[in-house]
Amino acid sequence: MAENTNIGITVEAWAKIVIERWEQKIERLKITRTGKLAGSLAQHVYTQANGNPEKIQFTFEYYGKFQDMGVGRGVKIAQVEGSNRKRKPWYSPVFFGQVKELSRILADKYAQKGQLSIVTSFKEST
Repeated sequence: MAENTNIGITVEAWAKIVIERWEQKIERLKITRTGKLAGSLAQHVYTQANGNPEKIQFTFEYYGKFQDMGVGRGVKIAQVEGSNRKRKPWYSPVFFGQVKELSRILADKYAQKGQLSIVTSFKEST
C-alpha cells in the first residue's frame, strides 16, 4: 500500500493538470494573439491546518470568459448566434470535465484512506 494517500498533494497535482489542459486548449483554439490569457493562468490550493484541501482557486485574465462565451465588443450572450463572433470554449468544457475527474480521483483516495485506517486499526487491536 505504498500509494499516495495525501489528498492535498493529489489536489495540487490535479490543479496543475487543469492549467496545462487550458493552455493546450487556448493554443488549439488560437486564442494567442497577445499571449496574455495563457500567461495569466494560475492556481492556488488552500489547505486546512491538517493539510486537507479546503478551496481551489483558479485565476486568469477576465477577457478569457468573453472568449469562452463568444461575447464582447458589443455582442451580448443573446446575440452570439447571429453575430460573426465565434465561441472559443477553452474554459468551460475543460473545467467541468476535470471536476468530474477530480471527484473520481477523490473517491478513490478516500476509499484508500478508509481501507488503510481499517487495516491499521485491525493490526493495532490484534
